[in-house]
Amino acid sequence: MPSSRRALIAGASGAVGSRLLAHLLAEPAYSEIHALVRRTLPVPVSAEAGKLVQHVFDYSDAGGVAGMTGIDDVYICLGTTLRNAGSQAAFRSVDFDAVVKVARLGRQIGASRLAAVSALGADSRSSVFYNRVKGEAEAQLSSSGYESITILRPSLLDARRSEVRPAERLSLALIRPIARLVPARWRPVSVSAVARCMVDAVLRGEAGLQIIESDRIQSFAG
Repeated sequence: MPSSRRALIAGASGAVGSRLLAHLLAEPAYSEIHALVRRTLPVPVSAEAGKLVQHVFDYSDAGGVAGMTGIDDVYICLGTTLRNAGSQAAFRSVDFDAVVKVARLGRQIGASRLAAVSALGADSRSSVFYNRVKGEAEAQLSSSGYESITILRPSLLDARRSEVRPAERLSLALIRPIARLVPARWRPVSVSAVARCMVDAVLRGEAGLQIIESDRIQSFAG
């Protein structure tokens, strides 16, 4: 089957996003991958690299992306931590405002399928700020008008990160040796599993909203 779909990805420099970008570039179903980036990403020379189009994008700008049309699928892998963001307002600007902005942009340029990474415990009514913002973002995505919407709620991500996340590193160091004893819902999940799950869900294109919890994401590991 010839490549015909065009994807838009936001967050391609992050732990999940970078792995997802590699999967998308290698996926025969896609002829073009458009990445929204704050600065141009270095791309390894490969047979698929020519499929990638990078757009330097200001998430705080009210505008869109000039000349981008005909996108089929949107992948959102945006996220930070309160520690790295520095304040609740800065955290919300990434994990809510930017997420919603990309979803709306995707619809404006024709996309009908969307997949986004949220987090285990996301709940718009939660008393925990992090979980509440994630839940509020999910609510906006759920009503964003796409024919197919997939929201993934991974547990602790097992990944090598460029940014410093001390609490995450400590948690992984403690859990990895006993991971098989931890219930699948709470077990650390690889970024590759999350990326594979996103692509699988989008290409299947199941109508309506589906929420994929971390235990189901685990089945895409390996």
